[in-house]
Amino acid sequence: MPHNGHTYYIILRRKSQVSEVLYNIGSESSVTTVLRLSGKNADKVFRVVIEALARQGATVPLRVSDSEQVYSVREDLGPVVGAFLVLVRRARSIEKWSKFFNELLNGCYAGVAKAFSAFLELAIELSRTVPRRGHGYAISPAVADALSSALKQFVSRIAKAYPG
Repeated sequence: MPHNGHTYYIILRRKSQVSEVLYNIGSESSVTTVLRLSGKNADKVFRVVIEALARQGATVPLRVSDSEQVYSVREDLGPVVGAFLVLVRRARSIEKWSKFFNELLNGCYAGVAKAFSAFLELAIELSRTVPRRGHGYAISPAVADALSSALKQFVSRIAKAYPG
């Protein structure tokens, strides 16, 4: 997935009592929704990502209202955010993974950001081969679920390999 000319967006939409997080990749000509997260942790996941990116100076609010918040993500961290969203899909403890995400953005895990980018590319590539069921996202829910489990294992083991 080439990064030239791509912009990454994370969006929080609130409809009555339901929130959803959308992760989009776009260029001047088109925008693709890569992944959607919804459920009780959607607000928390969005807040974790935006606060961590803000500490890095890596996000810009584009539109903020009661019903929708749209932020652009700095290009070098866009794929890392996408992989993190795959990681926390159906996660029970957002706190455990958000600690890792913050440490990753702070440079604690050399090389892991590149691995996260590769996981995101893999998810998109695999999704092109999986039969569609009308979900309309670049990453198939089946692929996202499978890679989420793999990423959780990867993160748990790789974090132990680093001193700290």
